[in-house]
Amino acid sequence: MTHVIAGIAWDPQIRGFLALGVGIVVLLGSVYLVMVTNLGTRLGFLIAAAAFWGWMAIMGLVWAIYGTVGMLGDLPKWEVTEVVYPSLDVAALEQAHTLDTSGLPPPEELNALEGDELAAARKEIEPGLAGWKLLPESNPSFGEAKATVDEYFVQHPDEELAIDAAEDYIPVYSFERGGKKNLKDDPSRLDRLTKKVRDIIQVNHPTHYAVIQVQPVIEQESVPGEPPPLPEADPEAPVVSVIMQRDLGDRRFPGIMLTISSGIMFGVLCSTLHRRDQRVAAARGLLPATTEA
Repeated sequence: MTHVIAGIAWDPQIRGFLALGVGIVVLLGSVYLVMVTNLGTRLGFLIAAAAFWGWMAIMGLVWAIYGTVGMLGDLPKWEVTEVVYPSLDVAALEQAHTLDTSGLPPPEELNALEGDELAAARKEIEPGLAGWKLLPESNPSFGEAKATVDEYFVQHPDEELAIDAAEDYIPVYSFERGGKKNLKDDPSRLDRLTKKVRDIIQVNHPTHYAVIQVQPVIEQESVPGEPPPLPEADPEAPVVSVIMQRDLGDRRFPGIMLTISSGIMFGVLCSTLHRRDQRVAAARGLLPATTEA
């Protein structure tokens, strides 16, 4: 018996089944027991089951609305569609053919800009990018896209470029295109409300692309007692363009399906209870009227 108890306490899968079973027996079983003792077996089951599925429908609706708790599907993420070098002219994405970076300032100067300087630079540069927009490193979307690039090269190392880790290259330029319209810089409360209403009305999701250009670095040896050297791009190595497409995922899909399925069960049980009440009322109407003495 000691070994059995120890095994149950150690195995998380068995412990999970036991926790679920105890929860069903204590929560659902106690309510069903009260219903049975007061209303009978069949009517008590119908009422307890209708209450359960109604609660499940409400819970699924909350999960579908917020999309942050409960049963969640796949979260939005970037997916690498192709890796192109040395030129974007051979890319399968036609919109990438018009992306020309020859007139841009050096990457280190562009990445050092912040605030008003960055906004002024974007206003000057982006009209010549044929629909593409700069994706500065300060933008949270850049961090997510860069992490996707790092993961891709770890899983798909390129022997020709000698890239198999995030330390083997540095980002040069990054761009994005498409997707729903973002808030402008320093938005007001009216701008936020307008965007919220526009996103609700706009049913379709325009395809969102991102291009992160990276370049292999020069191999440098660390000097003992000194900080590691800063990575430097290899000027003889080609600029590699990683083209990604935004996958919106299905984060709210499980909650929506739970709401629909539970709502159907709740409706069927409520209809069954209603038809039972009608039969009971009809049966009572057949009984002779009682006279009081």
